[in-house]
Amino acid sequence: MNTIPLTLEKRKLGSKGYLNSLRTAGKVPGVLHDRKGMSVPVSVDSIDFKKAISTSAGHNAILGLQLEDANHTAMVEHLQKHTLKDDIYVHVDFMLVSLDEKIEVQVPLVLVGQEKRAKDDGVISQATHEITLLSKPTEIPDSIKVNIAGMTIGDTLHLKDIQLPDGCEAQTEPDEVLVSIMAPRTSEEPAEGEEAAEPAEPELVGAETDEPEA
Repeated sequence: MNTIPLTLEKRKLGSKGYLNSLRTAGKVPGVLHDRKGMSVPVSVDSIDFKKAISTSAGHNAILGLQLEDANHTAMVEHLQKHTLKDDIYVHVDFMLVSLDEKIEVQVPLVLVGQEKRAKDDGVISQATHEITLLSKPTEIPDSIKVNIAGMTIGDTLHLKDIQLPDGCEAQTEPDEVLVSIMAPRTSEEPAEGEEAAEPAEPELVGAETDEPEA
């Protein structure tokens, strides 16, 4: 995995108004920190930052940060988006990393082979969209691809059933369900927990009733 260069600027600690002024000027406010407690308030150009995390590695890209006269290797630890505009970032936390030490990351789970699956009208139910892995930064995969071409109705794939890339260790339970193939629900089937309504008994013409005749 290549290191993506990115320039940071130190910023002052300020009010909400100050942070909004940075965003208006095209900056994303953030913090650069390590696991020992060091923390430096920074900002980064929003366009440059979007480019840096738009590669196939996504948020797991290795960043070569330049801050004043110092260079740092880091990754995005937390990223906060605008509540209404998904393409606008309002804050970012950069975590310093060592290329020789394993870190915990979230990696997307991607299903492949859907078009080659049996034509059984089965419904694909993906229960897990990200897998937590422990890996060195240089060995983090862009995604974990799971081939479901051979799955049919009633089949379930668990985490323990797939082969992870070399150097990666799963940090979730081996029995975690990744994907299942469900039988299609027919229109005649009642929803779960719902009983089929019994038809009302028709009134018989000429049957005796308890009402007095007029």
